[in-house]
Amino acid sequence: MTEPLTPMFKWTGGKRREIKHFSPYYPDFVKEEKEYNYVEPFAGAAATFWSLNNLTGTNVINEFDPELINFYTQVKMQNKDFIKYVAEAVSLYKDNSSESHDKQEAMYYKWRNLDRNDGLSKLDDAKRAARFYIVNQLAFSGMRRFNGAGEFNVPYGHYKNLNDTVLTSAAHVKLLQNTELITGDYSIPVADNDKENTFIFLDPPYTRVMKKYSADSEFGDEEQYVLAETLKNLEAAKWMIVIDKSALTEKLYKDYIKHSYALSYGVNIKNRFSTAVEHIIATNY
Repeated sequence: MTEPLTPMFKWTGGKRREIKHFSPYYPDFVKEEKEYNYVEPFAGAAATFWSLNNLTGTNVINEFDPELINFYTQVKMQNKDFIKYVAEAVSLYKDNSSESHDKQEAMYYKWRNLDRNDGLSKLDDAKRAARFYIVNQLAFSGMRRFNGAGEFNVPYGHYKNLNDTVLTSAAHVKLLQNTELITGDYSIPVADNDKENTFIFLDPPYTRVMKKYSADSEFGDEEQYVLAETLKNLEAAKWMIVIDKSALTEKLYKDYIKHSYALSYGVNIKNRFSTAVEHIIATNY
């Protein structure tokens, strides 16, 4: 049996602690660890992908945010410049003196603000990937939030540690080397992988107040309708979607819901929503 892996970075709304609720509903060929293909069209931190650690078949990971896919690509390549940039940031966390803290905070804002004035377009892939990891790990509560200009605007989280050992983890790199990494609309990997012995796991943006999940993308009710119809039209692949329980999602997946479970979020931004929610598990099998 392959050992489950953990995500490489923090991700608000990630599924790591929810896997125990929906893993009993995986397709039989997944639970029995037969050869299968795995597809995750809304990757994020890809907790399910890492947990399954599918080395028998192929994997396809997609995310609309190109910064995330570029990060995974640099890890997959083991780009030395990328690893060096992160190691330099980690070196500032050797002690927790007030002087070191000031340097750590200044370093965070230096990296965070590289996206001002279209700054990311001026960076090479290694530096962009380093920025993604450093900023994501050190931002308050691991949040990923953007202002109207598409600039990352989460403040420093005042953490005492920054760890980079996962970036050279042999197990993580091996799985990535058995994975196709793509960035774009979710519908492409879904349509391209409607095949037998394929498991498509979907963790899309939810139907709650916050529907902006990257600098350039909104995912509202209309997109939810299109997603549901796309899944219902698949003929061969087995799919599972985990999403918040609402009037809309109950309507969209009423004939496919297998289970629901309660969950409490650890972060509530400016009291915009209740941290107590219920999630549904819907499948076509």
